[in-house]
Amino acid sequence: MSYRRRGYRSGSRQQDGYLRSLRYEAPKEGLGKLLEKLSEWGGAAAGLAAATAVARQGVRLSPAVLAGSGLVLGAASGAAAKAMVTSAFDTVKARRQERRGSAAGGGPASVGSLAAEIQQIIAHIERNQQGLIGVLDRIGTNHSWLMTVVTGASPALMQQVNGKLTGARRSVEDACTLLRQSKDNLRRYLRAI
Repeated sequence: MSYRRRGYRSGSRQQDGYLRSLRYEAPKEGLGKLLEKLSEWGGAAAGLAAATAVARQGVRLSPAVLAGSGLVLGAASGAAAKAMVTSAFDTVKARRQERRGSAAGGGPASVGSLAAEIQQIIAHIERNQQGLIGVLDRIGTNHSWLMTVVTGASPALMQQVNGKLTGARRSVEDACTLLRQSKDNLRRYLRAI
């Protein structure tokens, strides 16, 4: 069998664009969506478990309040998990394309196209940061509301719930800070090229 007639080069066959994209996009979207949904469900389950624990302490609290708080935290962590999976797959794809380009003798990308891509990445980071700020505001609102509702509960329960929600807020604040710092680093790099 002649490999040249079938489109083989150096023992490997070039795939057409659709199949290559499908082979890459299917696991990326599938795994990302799975992690996102598992985080959302886990957050809702944690919220319901907290509602059950509060109810056992004798505090009259709607399970919807804690389940809603858990769902918000789960959605935030789910979005972060999906973003990490997407970023990892995109990084792998970019590195493979870079290796193929350098192996084929193609030169590096032009400075203009690199700058345009960095600007797009900065815009995505800004949108993600704004989304996280919205989540932070919703967590703060739910936290205040929940602490008002649980005021008559046992001190240990109040301390535990307050600690968890404060930790969640700190995590989202840290994520916002890291996004801002990476955006600043990219802008410095952009000015340098």
